[in-house]
Amino acid sequence: MSDQQIPSEAIEAQRAYDLVDAEVQRLTALMPSSTAVAAGEAAVPRELQEEWEAARTARLDALAALLGHKRWDGDGGPIKAEAALRKAARAAQEA
Repeated sequence: MSDQQIPSEAIEAQRAYDLVDAEVQRLTALMPSSTAVAAGEAAVPRELQEEWEAARTARLDALAALLGHKRWDGDGGPIKAEAALRKAARAAQEA
């Protein structure tokens, strides 16, 4: 799938997913270690837990929107199509 065949809506959906995924990763990095939580040595602050859950929900919504745009009708198959979409989304973000 070449860049010209990728609809702008799909590129925007990929960019939206990437942004919310980065937020989930950022919030996850702020969490105490699961080992410390299991040992009772640390606890996840309620506010952080709520932010993390909201971000994960937003990521699922963004993923659903993204999957609604993906088309696997190219000669390269789904892996090459997804790589082309990610490349186009990164290029659009840098522009």
